[in-house]
Formats: sequence, C-alpha cells, structure tokens
Amino acid sequence: MTTLNYVELVKFLVRPFLEKPDDLKVDCEVFRQNSRVWIRLALGDEDRARLIGRGGRSLQTIRTLLTTAADQVQQSAFLEIYATDSIGKSTPLRRRRSSAGPAPVRRSRSRGESVNRY
Repeated sequence: MTTLNYVELVKFLVRPFLEKPDDLKVDCEVFRQNSRVWIRLALGDEDRARLIGRGGRSLQTIRTLLTTAADQVQQSAFLEIYATDSIGKSTPLRRRRSSAGPAPVRRSRSRGESVNRY
C-alpha cells in the first residue's frame, strides 16, 4: 500500500490562506493497520479565521481534497484544527460531545400546543 505525505500535502493546501505560515504546526498519526489517518493542525486565531473562510467553505474544500487523496490509497483522513494561544498552548477548535449520546431534540411549539418537558 502506498502512503501519502499528509503533512506536506496539508502545508501545501493551507499555507496560501495564512498571514503567518511559519506558525503553522501539522501533526499526522496513522491508526489501525494504516487505514485511518488523523491530521492535526495548530495555528493562531487570525489565521484560523482566514482558513475557515466564509461559512467554512475553504476548510470544507481542504477536507474534501484530503479525503479524496486518502481514498486513492485506501485510507480515511480526518482533519482537526487547534487554536494556538499566545504562550503556544493548543486547544481544539470545538469540543467533542460526551459519549452519553446525542443531545435531545427540541421541538418548537405552535400556538395552543403544550410543552413536553424532558
């Protein structure tokens, strides 16, 4: 099985969006007999906003390109973005949900309809 250099691919795709491309940090980890690849990238708040773009379109395009490249070598690629604060500590862009299951679905009520409490 052929492997890709995901770190270089991500840098190639992401650097044009950044004002400080030298601050970009990319980490790649391969799991389960080379079938899953987790790519983590850390960058500052300003660059993170530029990368995400309007409505997340730029980021979604990068994720699609990574997924397509990984499919060519029978792998699954996942991209996580971390924000780097002023002291260099990285935190995830969004938190994962707990393993307790999905959040309850709330219904909007129409006039005269009673509210079901959870």
